[in-house]
Amino acid sequence: MRTLTFQRLEELLSMLSKARVLLIGDLCLDAYWYADMTRSELSRETPRFPLPIVAESYSPGGAANVAANLAALGVGRVQAIGVLGEDWRGDILTHELIDRSIDLSAVVRSSQRTTATYIKPIRRGYDGVWQEDSRLDFQDVEPLPAELEDAVVAAARKAVKTADAVVIGDQLDPGTVTPRVRAALIELAEAHPERPFIVDSRKHISEFRGMILKPNELELAQAMRRSLEEALDRTTVSEMGQSLARRAGRPCFVTIGADGVLLCDECDVIHIPAAPVRPPLDIVGAGDAFLAASSAALAVGATLEEAGILGNLAAAVVVEKLNQTGTASPGELRERLRIAQQGETTT
Repeated sequence: MRTLTFQRLEELLSMLSKARVLLIGDLCLDAYWYADMTRSELSRETPRFPLPIVAESYSPGGAANVAANLAALGVGRVQAIGVLGEDWRGDILTHELIDRSIDLSAVVRSSQRTTATYIKPIRRGYDGVWQEDSRLDFQDVEPLPAELEDAVVAAARKAVKTADAVVIGDQLDPGTVTPRVRAALIELAEAHPERPFIVDSRKHISEFRGMILKPNELELAQAMRRSLEEALDRTTVSEMGQSLARRAGRPCFVTIGADGVLLCDECDVIHIPAAPVRPPLDIVGAGDAFLAASSAALAVGATLEEAGILGNLAAAVVVEKLNQTGTASPGELRERLRIAQQGETTT
């Protein structure tokens, strides 16, 4: 963290209000339903105890959470491109994003699609402790229709002209970033080398070219066709990261959990340590926070190493926020850098 001074952090943060970041991908909704089981009575119709929901909360998930993180960081204009269903979940997600001042003018609503939603029931008993139950998922099973692909590609071609950085969140399969959409995005990245394109893809990270890639170590192993049961030491992950960077023709960030991130290119690997965290922790949304903060930094001219440090700071803030899909603010990044540098001074 010593390579990023407080002065440089302030310079980067001060420029974010003028930055324009385009986000393309799978816009999802996260839902938390809180059930007080002390109120539950055996159902008369079935031998089951119902979950009495006493509170509920909703927040952007998937690529929509990346957009929310960009907005929380103070990025001046965040535009999202994706496809939502004409359903109550799409209505809630639209409201959540508009409430964060995210531009949805290029988002398509379609009766042919389901708004991807992850509902997390959380139970509480007499001990007062909340425990998460099995998740309930809403997701499409059919590929994106051709006419919706056309709409996504047309919107991307128009919006990229005014973007300082382009972020791609490819989480679902099938999802928004179909092979045809991916090919169009690669074409745009190659046509606009002056703009950083950064992509996070759960299953197809090795199929992107001309973009900065952000896999985690398991996604990297899968992309390199390595067994997920194989032990992945730092050397192995570094070699795979360099190989992936050669394929893409651009560097890649390989996030490695509590150890931070490896910044890999064809010639070198730089380890960027994680920022300090304080348990208890919830890792939901850490990758989204990293992607948003690193992309925002690149949009205002940060180096790749600086972008990686900001990403680590944001991820450390988010994992301390329990039972929510959290975001990190500029003030929280400042405080996290202070904590990190204090720790380096005392060790």
